[in-house]
Amino acid sequence: MRTFAFVVLLLLASTAVAVAQTVDADWLRKPTSDQLRAAWPARALAAGRGGVAVIACEINIRGGLENCKVESENPAGQGFGDAALMLVPSFLMKPAMEDGKPVRSVIRIPISFASSGSGGNGGQTISMVTNPPWRTAPSFADMAAAWPKGADTIQQGHVSMRCKFKKDGGLTNCETLTENPRGRGFGGAARKLAPLFAIPVDPQDPHFLDRTYVNLQVRFINPTAPEALKRAVVQPRWIRGPDPAKVLAIYPAQAAAAGVKAGLGFAECTIATDGSLTGCVVAREDPAGLGFGQAAVAVASVMRMSPWTEDGGPVDGGKIKLPVRFNQAPEPAPAAP
Repeated sequence: MRTFAFVVLLLLASTAVAVAQTVDADWLRKPTSDQLRAAWPARALAAGRGGVAVIACEINIRGGLENCKVESENPAGQGFGDAALMLVPSFLMKPAMEDGKPVRSVIRIPISFASSGSGGNGGQTISMVTNPPWRTAPSFADMAAAWPKGADTIQQGHVSMRCKFKKDGGLTNCETLTENPRGRGFGGAARKLAPLFAIPVDPQDPHFLDRTYVNLQVRFINPTAPEALKRAVVQPRWIRGPDPAKVLAIYPAQAAAAGVKAGLGFAECTIATDGSLTGCVVAREDPAGLGFGQAAVAVASVMRMSPWTEDGGPVDGGKIKLPVRFNQAPEPAPAAP
């Protein structure tokens, strides 16, 4: 029996970005002392202990931080790395420039939690998640409906919130960390959208969400602006892929019969509100006429991305070209006599 393997190429040509080298910080905004204290690991704060964490991040073209990871923390195991990640939405810097245009870049940030005595918070610990796999999230229509009244002359707004998870995966107790521009209603608009967010609940770990928080980015675009009509999805987070066992039946019969051992198909799809891919059609295939395009459409139809992007926007209505490479696995060696 022949078996087949496939690879889904998730780095799409339409979403490729340039990444500059590490840059020197040119900060527009840093965490305040109150924000630093709010992120302090609860047990360390109660005991009057300080620490240092170093995080590595990408800087997007708007100056926000993305894809941050903890490089080190001292003392280890005390929560200062997670605390540093909680502060990510509080940073903003000038993006790196290349040929007069903003580009993505990378940076390392040391964050010091200087000892300040007992915080008297009872010693409870909390967990922080960033960019979770959302089960539900606001749509473009929800974002347009939430646009603040009296903000017609503003093109964009950005809010960073910290919310607590409820037992059902929804959000509660959301507080605004940053709001830009301030005083124009974007913070309140973001909090009104909070009930539309929810993550899957793991039945094997029902207490995970008891003291778990999320730092949430919400990026508003004026619904009357031309940019609001664009549905660009940069670096989608895939939360469901095809079952590899079922892909065995997807490899094109025409290609197998012709002895073709590899092929590439592109499916062009529209992204639904829940992040699934709908209306998929064949964009192209190589080699042509052997069914790789339809096979790619079959793969795309079961895939799903998170319905909310890391930089704070919905994905629904966006178009995406998904390349899927199929490789025929070699025949198994005959059994030894």
